[in-house]
Amino acid sequence: MALGLDIYRYQTVNDWGAVRDHGVTFIWVKLTDGGGQAITPGDRQVGGARSVGIPVGGYHYAQLSPSPERQADVLLGEVTRLGANDLVPMLDLESPFSPDATARDFGIRFCRRIRSRGYQPGVYMNNSFAANLRPDRWDPAPVVWIARYGARPDYGGHYDVHQYSSSGRVPGISGAVDLNESYTNRHFARRGEEEDEMTTLLPPGENQSVTLCVPTWARYLFLGLGDVRSLTVHSIHFFGDDFPADPDKFDGVGGGRGEYTLHRNRPTMLGIPPGAVQVSIRYTQPEGRVHAGAGFRSASS
Repeated sequence: MALGLDIYRYQTVNDWGAVRDHGVTFIWVKLTDGGGQAITPGDRQVGGARSVGIPVGGYHYAQLSPSPERQADVLLGEVTRLGANDLVPMLDLESPFSPDATARDFGIRFCRRIRSRGYQPGVYMNNSFAANLRPDRWDPAPVVWIARYGARPDYGGHYDVHQYSSSGRVPGISGAVDLNESYTNRHFARRGEEEDEMTTLLPPGENQSVTLCVPTWARYLFLGLGDVRSLTVHSIHFFGDDFPADPDKFDGVGGGRGEYTLHRNRPTMLGIPPGAVQVSIRYTQPEGRVHAGAGFRSASS
């Protein structure tokens, strides 16, 4: 998991270096609203984040008009103008919409327009909207960013980013700021027809545990080493609504049950059970300059 922010004119950043040093690893800036720029253009905030090397992207606040295609083009125009292309272009879907078929149609059309322009789309909404709109089932599959304060999202599908507070405090920023944590790295931008693949670094230590959301496009879980000598996997547990899961079943890895040690010359690829929405990995790894990683692929090679 990694810390990220979303900011607009309500936040004043006085020290971008302090923001970076606090551990902020990504920032979305509101760039557009409806058919045009946001009331306050995002030039200063995008430039500030880029000046200290924080990956930055833009988000768009959806309005009932103009068309979703036109609103998507407005966002991409600002993303291109400002070079805010480190993160996927994000649609903010909330009021004046209701969680109904109109909002779902708008979201899908917006995402298709973004995809047709060569970008991976993303959508932000609250937990209640997501339970009705099910963005995890859209085509194309967007990066899913869910807002829910005080608890993890439980709308029934996967999510990549969780907005968990609207009253956070970050050094270098005056006033409250939205806080987010990423559970995958899908929020980082990919262009065009790149093969779907993402990796999450595993923190070193004994008997560590990490839980990852399974993207809808993922067909394989893979484990690979950085420069550590080995990674001992104690258990892999897939979670889904429609099937039982065995916390010690590796789906054929290392002969089935029990511990499995992954060596540098022997990466592991696992088929993901249909219907899986999360996977929990318990492991032990020594310290290393580049940690081992777990992630997902849409193809086996």
